[in-house]
Amino acid sequence: MMAQITQWILVFAASLILQTSFVPVIAIAGIKPDLLLVVLFFFCIRYGVMPGIFVGFFMGLGVDLYSPSLLGQNALVAMATGAFLGLFNERMMRTDPLIKMALMFVAFILHDSLFLIVQVAKLGDPVSTIFGGLLLHTLPRAIYSIAVAALWFAWDMLVKPLARK
Repeated sequence: MMAQITQWILVFAASLILQTSFVPVIAIAGIKPDLLLVVLFFFCIRYGVMPGIFVGFFMGLGVDLYSPSLLGQNALVAMATGAFLGLFNERMMRTDPLIKMALMFVAFILHDSLFLIVQVAKLGDPVSTIFGGLLLHTLPRAIYSIAVAALWFAWDMLVKPLARK
């Protein structure tokens, strides 16, 4: 159990380091994948709602401390996203990779919608920024992140079974 906790802490720390150092290098037209949300996705579908809520909160709090957004905004949004994703716990509901990718796409829409709604409510931005942000920022970022997550799916489905033999 302790080894799994340590492993996940290292995966989240590595994704944060890669998100801030390597991901800007692989950006395409300013669109970057969100590795933290991808790792949160895989964590939540493995362990469920309550661990997803806790990990989402602390991951979001860490992002809040690192980013210039409103303190607590990322924590709230990541916690809600973790709760949503935890409902699709892999132990309770077996889904194929295409369904998981569609679920990840919905998670990106949910995450960014909540983020933009909080921003509109707190800063008084116009409501049109929600739709513009979703269309111009979230959709390309979600597609790029799903492509990155597809590498994880390929590893999990193709390489790991070969290593076991």
